[in-house]
Amino acid sequence: MDEIQVKEKAEKLSQLHGCNVTPLVFKDGEDSIIGFVKEPPRIVKQRALDAVMQKGAVTAAGELMEAMLIKEESDQRLYVDRPEYDKFYLGASMACMELVKVSQEQFKKK
Repeated sequence: MDEIQVKEKAEKLSQLHGCNVTPLVFKDGEDSIIGFVKEPPRIVKQRALDAVMQKGAVTAAGELMEAMLIKEESDQRLYVDRPEYDKFYLGASMACMELVKVSQEQFKKK
């Protein structure tokens, strides 16, 4: 699947799921590992941020990825529990955490 096809599929999935869908693409030599994640609702984002404080960033990122990943449209190497695929699981997890944006308050106090 080339870049244009990946973007088109993400757009179709966005319409189907009624939210923004972001593709994740990892390379394994010449092979592409492609996944699609949907934007989670606010409560899921809040729980992920809370989990960072309680469980740690990597565990929280994994939980968030599990909630966001559209498994039926994604390469199974992103979520199958096998050591040789851990680098893809962890990469997808961290990419999902990076998708949760937090704005910093900018007002200057005297």
